[in-house]
Amino acid sequence: MAAAAAALDGQTALALRLAKHLAPSPADDGSAANVNFSPVSVHAALSLVAAGAERGATLDQLLAFLGAPSVAALSFIGSRVSDHVLADGSYFDGGARVLFVGGVWVDASSGGIADAFRGVAAESYEAHQVQTVNVTYEPEAAVKIINECVKKATGVDGIIFASDVVGTATDLVLASAVCFSGAWLHSFHPRGTWPGTFHRLDGSHGEANFMTAFDAMHVACVDGFKVLKLPYRGGRMLKVKAVRVVRGCETCYSMFVFLPDTRDGIAATVDAVTTAPASLQGILAQMTERTVHVKLPKFEISFNWDGLERDLRRLGLSVPFSPEEADLQGMCVGDC
Repeated sequence: MAAAAAALDGQTALALRLAKHLAPSPADDGSAANVNFSPVSVHAALSLVAAGAERGATLDQLLAFLGAPSVAALSFIGSRVSDHVLADGSYFDGGARVLFVGGVWVDASSGGIADAFRGVAAESYEAHQVQTVNVTYEPEAAVKIINECVKKATGVDGIIFASDVVGTATDLVLASAVCFSGAWLHSFHPRGTWPGTFHRLDGSHGEANFMTAFDAMHVACVDGFKVLKLPYRGGRMLKVKAVRVVRGCETCYSMFVFLPDTRDGIAATVDAVTTAPASLQGILAQMTERTVHVKLPKFEISFNWDGLERDLRRLGLSVPFSPEEADLQGMCVGDC
């Protein structure tokens, strides 16, 4: 499956390009916000757009941007990711709880959703809702439907999407959300949490609570930085789909912590990690188990990414966002 392998490499490459683009640069004054995003969600949404592009410059640019040879290869990867990477492992072995929801909502003025596109969205990407809504005349009601879909699938309450994200010019809404909850395989003991000094990018510092451990862990010492692997509990993930059980997938989740050797080494570390998929894979391949003393600050990250279209344009994807150039006729029965 050379085409599928190429599409998978493209997915990883997109994740690294986004990470590089969103990461703080050496020119930042320290006011840059934390970054937290789901490359799987971005890739799935753009793959769905490609499925509806069908032909021409829109499809050509999407395939080039995603690094995939065909829409079929993207659909295959989308199905595999849905079945395995986003499999909820909490049913088995106390694994990580992963809840994913995606949907496609088309404005009623478009004439409805094309049957072929509806099938791809539901089968390959497991879109929870593929339906027609009145975005033009009832935007608040349309957004409420989207939020209710997310809430039902993930249990996350509150406003996920604000009503101002759609308007009279909106023909189509692609939305997704991922909820991940997992326990580390080797938990940090609460008694091992101590206050310490945390150094920020701008050179300032503050007090933080650090979790500590002295144990055998997987680490790698690379030129300029170190990497720590923190695996989550579980490992054998079986995804239940109605009465059918998909077996034979060993899905393991881990958090990888990259620590520069110097306090101003974040930019160089990001450059080394995001150069190419092979670079990241080569770094992770160097990890070995050894006894180490770990100090990790307790942290929370929030990130309001309201400039996804802007960032994708800056990375070279423009045609699908252009009212004059975009051709997404494969999504809708009428004009879309």
